This record gives sequence, structure tokens and C-alpha cells, in this order.
Amino acid sequence: MSNKIPGTVENWESGELGMNPDQAKAATLEEVAAIEHAAGVSMQLISMRMPTELLRVLKEIAKYRGIGYQPMIRDLLDRWAVGEIKTILNERLDETQRRETELRESAPLAGDLRRIA
Repeated sequence: MSNKIPGTVENWESGELGMNPDQAKAATLEEVAAIEHAAGVSMQLISMRMPTELLRVLKEIAKYRGIGYQPMIRDLLDRWAVGEIKTILNERLDETQRRETELRESAPLAGDLRRIA
């Protein structure tokens, strides 16, 4: 009979798995590279604080969706960043078009006194 703890989301979230430093093993550089390659992106470890209630809600949503909360938060941030870049680009386009319209409307016409003066 094995004493191995099943690798379920609940066991990871509760700390049953992953919290005992005696059982922890650092990934090798090759393993980290393989994981990043498989994910198709280079990852950087960050630490951030967030409201406890927000984290609880995010974990509940992730559990309902059947995914880990950290990958879900990465996906949320990625989608927000893409949307924000689109908003910024649209704002810049609108500003450029507004300026072009102003220039066209204020451009001197042939024989316009503003041009002669």
C-alpha cells in the first residue's frame, strides 16, 4: 500500500501537497526550459499581494471551470492586456484622425487671405 498523496487540485490548494520542503525538489534548468517551451512562452516568477476575498473568488471560479487559479489569472491578465492595447491604439487613431480633420479644415485655399498675409 502506497502513502502517496493523490495529485488533485484540492490537495495542492490545501497544502497537503507542495508545502513540505523535505519533499520539494527544484526543477532543473532543462526542465524549466522544457516547460516554458511547451507553454510557448518564457515565464517570470512574480509575487503580488491581492485582496483575500478577490483571491477566494478567483479560486472558486477556477475550481468551477476545472482549471488552476494561477493559469486562469494569467489568462485574465493576458486578455485584459490585449484589450487595453486595442483601446490605446483606437484612442491614438481617433486622435490622429481628429488632427488630420482639423488640418484639412484650416488649410488655406487658393487665393485665401490667410495664405497671402
